[in-house]
Amino acid sequence: MPENHVIESLHVVTAGLRFHYLAAGDHDAPPVVLLHGFPQTSHMWRHQIPVLAEHYRVLAPDTRGYGGTDKPRVRVSRDLLARDIVDFIDALGVDHCCLVGHDWGGIIAFKAALEYPDRFRRLGLVDTLCSVWIPWGIHGYWFKCEPEAEQFWERYASEFITSIFGGAEAGYGPPPHSPWKRPASDATAQDPAEAMSGWDPTKYWTAEDVEHFRSAFDQPDALFHAVSYYRDALPFHLPDADGSLVYRTPAQITEMWNHPDQIFAHPDFGKFPVFAPEDLGRTYPHPALFLYSAFMVPQAFVDGSPNDDQVPSGNPYADSFIGHFPDYRARHASCGHFICEEDPQRTNEVLLAFLAGHI
Repeated sequence: MPENHVIESLHVVTAGLRFHYLAAGDHDAPPVVLLHGFPQTSHMWRHQIPVLAEHYRVLAPDTRGYGGTDKPRVRVSRDLLARDIVDFIDALGVDHCCLVGHDWGGIIAFKAALEYPDRFRRLGLVDTLCSVWIPWGIHGYWFKCEPEAEQFWERYASEFITSIFGGAEAGYGPPPHSPWKRPASDATAQDPAEAMSGWDPTKYWTAEDVEHFRSAFDQPDALFHAVSYYRDALPFHLPDADGSLVYRTPAQITEMWNHPDQIFAHPDFGKFPVFAPEDLGRTYPHPALFLYSAFMVPQAFVDGSPNDDQVPSGNPYADSFIGHFPDYRARHASCGHFICEEDPQRTNEVLLAFLAGHI
């Protein structure tokens, strides 16, 4: 690997945080910022950074509360997390960049691009959300349960990481105990990505990778922020009988989760929660990409892999992307939710083409 493509581990102090970030590529090359998702750190981009660095200055921070970045134990909002990224590029002297985010990194990236469109020339979203939640992502409801979520992480944080990334047997149970082990008898609760034949986490994460994510995640301050991201920054609004969106408090969402016949039997389950009603109807004017898996868009994979340029649609979640992005394109990945690590070749191919303006 050329010397300027070695991945550096660096820190920078912004207006509000001390960020840890990974960097590679020529300092004079066009900058690209990569934002990781839950429950990971910038390490999740290890397969993309050297490849993108052939053409770009790549900057991958740990977001607030994760990895080596400050953990101030302040409740977060999407506005705060978006401002963090602007502060991050400001501290590095970056005027404009392309922005790519996976999972929670995509939620942050979307909000940053929406609020500061002149700072972000292209927006890449990888298996993530903009303003509408997917009801089969039942962890979005569970995180609002207090103190159940906190008590779960106190006991099972390490086991959770070693299970999803290392394939270890998990000792925790299915709902209502946790959202992480699904009842096999309930098709509504299944992750399409997990059901794909041959899926084996040991193919994608080494023991060193698992230990990195475990040690970074299993910290009280990191767990505080993990809960706050979901509980505080994703306020669920559900449609009422007349179709109007009504905010549901964490206590009301907890009641849904603790339904006597499980959340899947609750009359409001299956509706698509809106977590950003203030952003409905708002658009990002520059090119946007959605790289998606069967977990986020199962309907696109019903008859096998979709066409390469197929734009998902047909429910409020998928349609939200169409509404937010007048200059929009989508590509699929035939793997699980952690696309960047499960299929790095596809990820790199799509990101390089998108960043270069070829798609």
